[in-house]
Amino acid sequence: MKSLRFLAAEGFSQSGTSAVENLSCVSFDLFPLLFKACYLHEQVDLLHAVVQAWPLPELNLQRLLGRTADCQLDLTSCTCRLCLQAILTGLKDYVLCPPSTYAKTLRVVDLTALKDTEYQVCPCRSTLGRWARTQLLTQMCYETMVAMQASDVSQSAFETSVDVRLNGFITGRNYELVAQSLLLLRHCPLKLRFIGFRADSLSLKQLFYVIRLAEPESMVKLEVVHNVPLEAPHLEVLLSRVKFSKLQSLTLPAAALDVRRLGSDDDDLLATIGTLLEQLTSLTELCMGFSNLTRHLRRLLSPLNTPLQSLDVANCSLSRVDMVYLANSLHSESLVRLDISGHDVIGSFSTAFHKLLNRSSTTLASLTLEECDIEDEHMDLFTVALAQCQALQELKLLGNPMSSAALRQLFSMLSAGFPKLKYIEMPVPRDCYSEDVTYPIADSVLLQYNKELFQELRDEIMGMLAGAGRGNVEVCTPLMGAYDPDINETSNELGVSMLKSFNNVICNFIDTITEVDNRRSQTQKE
Repeated sequence: MKSLRFLAAEGFSQSGTSAVENLSCVSFDLFPLLFKACYLHEQVDLLHAVVQAWPLPELNLQRLLGRTADCQLDLTSCTCRLCLQAILTGLKDYVLCPPSTYAKTLRVVDLTALKDTEYQVCPCRSTLGRWARTQLLTQMCYETMVAMQASDVSQSAFETSVDVRLNGFITGRNYELVAQSLLLLRHCPLKLRFIGFRADSLSLKQLFYVIRLAEPESMVKLEVVHNVPLEAPHLEVLLSRVKFSKLQSLTLPAAALDVRRLGSDDDDLLATIGTLLEQLTSLTELCMGFSNLTRHLRRLLSPLNTPLQSLDVANCSLSRVDMVYLANSLHSESLVRLDISGHDVIGSFSTAFHKLLNRSSTTLASLTLEECDIEDEHMDLFTVALAQCQALQELKLLGNPMSSAALRQLFSMLSAGFPKLKYIEMPVPRDCYSEDVTYPIADSVLLQYNKELFQELRDEIMGMLAGAGRGNVEVCTPLMGAYDPDINETSNELGVSMLKSFNNVICNFIDTITEVDNRRSQTQKE
């Protein structure tokens, strides 16, 4: 539904070159409507001009592109390359050009509402992802500083100061440009503020340096992922020397916290890290997937006074002691998102699992239990435990050896309750694979299942949901993993980094073998 005002803005935006010429006649309070109309129809020249002449103190994409009374369309998941380039280049020209119709009052630009998705609905079908936005925006900052050295630049450029808030993505490929732009931050009218900060394929030296430059006190979300060799001692240094006063979410790379690597002198290291996490008083999300935390979860989480709302301990080799602690901790009653994939939740600690779901039942919206060895003999216990969580919106069960009969039992229960449920990741049933398949299923045979039998079951399950009035629930089986826009955007760089890491491991292995062989030869000579 569109208001008459928005329809008029759409008409103006599509009136050709005259729209740019007549922009000075547009009232300042109509600029937000015109901005969204230009974005919707990819009128990039006019969009650039609108940003360059922006008359308001704030340019917030959530308020401009989200649902409004004038236009119910939400465009925040449309990361159109042409439109975003027009906005960011328009922002540079806003700084450099003298004011025209309206005085320069812009103080804040907020880009954090943008959400990257797999499919683009914009006409050009081309996206400007998080990494590319970081690259382009830092390029605009650098070019702005260079242009300000010219003698003919407007004096207003030196009197302008705009906070630009974004979710940044820094890798080895854009590190130099980002670091240079941040070094000039004090002198640049465009003040980058990283609300979200994702780092990948960086050395530890690069990571620590760029985080310090990026004013970490502004960060709300910090993601250190994949090819960053961050381990427990480095995390202690980072948290003890850098102040993250607003941090709400922390993601660590795989195996960052591995108790097997800790020596006798490091017994209290996880407790120390827990104490440092306690100082992050706004922290509510912690992702530690693929770390080894056997019998050490309490040390890490018990110092926290603020209960976690999101916890990822997938494939962390948790013991019964860890699960009992988690079920009885203050965090269990506040959890909204929980990922405990890779643990035998029913076979090894069903009582603790039942209690954990009971205590989190009123808040838990997303539960991930991938490769948890949940099979037919566990279904009665599993469904009883799960039935407590009627607030669930997402349930992910890939990689569990359930049969078609077990899945029918599960979906019969889900269709009878769970009024908020919207999304389910269903495993391929065990009887669709050959009898000799073992779990977890190897990648080489993951896609070798009876697709006709699976489709029959899926149709039956969807009919079951539709019959219960739950046809809006999305059921899928993403065997190759769900779409990750950040990995998709930087997959080439990630692949190169992984090859380099593999090459280093092989070289070190060869060097070790050579050294051992030389020692043997020397011993034989003696």
